[in-house]
Amino acid sequence: MSEAINNHQIKADIKKAYDDIAEVYLDWTKPSHEIRLSYLDRMLRSFDSAKENRQISILELGCGAGVPCTQLLASREYISVTANDISDTQIALAKERLPESVNLISGDMMELEFSQEHFDAVMAMYSIFHLPRNEQTTILRRIFDWLKPGGRLLANFPETGFESSSDQAWLGGTKGAMHWSGWGRNETRRLLTEIGFEIEIDEVAVDCEEENGVSRSVPFNWILAKK
Repeated sequence: MSEAINNHQIKADIKKAYDDIAEVYLDWTKPSHEIRLSYLDRMLRSFDSAKENRQISILELGCGAGVPCTQLLASREYISVTANDISDTQIALAKERLPESVNLISGDMMELEFSQEHFDAVMAMYSIFHLPRNEQTTILRRIFDWLKPGGRLLANFPETGFESSSDQAWLGGTKGAMHWSGWGRNETRRLLTEIGFEIEIDEVAVDCEEENGVSRSVPFNWILAKK
């Protein structure tokens, strides 16, 4: 099977998985809201001086149902929000929870097209690591192009390097449909620096995840990087 065909199947599986678990996932992510909002606040503070003079344009990759981060962005009058998710069901949930001012785009983030220097910030929480690793480097380079000079990328990645697909029905969704991958903390930092980013935050924060009554601690590498 060619790499392109394999990647296409991975995306189709992930889309179906998130369509299946959209409501469950919305509830399951609540313990991570505090971490998400804390990093979002740190990114927004980097625009404190600019927001008084102009509109801030932000792209969110993997917005899910828009809770809680897209909602917070949409509540700020000085922010223009574009939000994307691969799951049609997630986008439908987001439409119920967000104002019409948010530009919601359904589909694979790899198929998005924007002009150079279009956004002040790109946010990707718990999303880029669903891409196959070969596509992660591509999307990071595209994000760099989409950002204005001085723009920020806020994203989280697995702390360790791996590429795998689940053989279980994650959160009750389609069996074997979920895919995760990452380069690991050191390689992610190297890739971002090579692309041209200046790393402002490089930290590990631990999520407490629960599934089928079993709790586990999962470390994520949080990055705030400046173009």
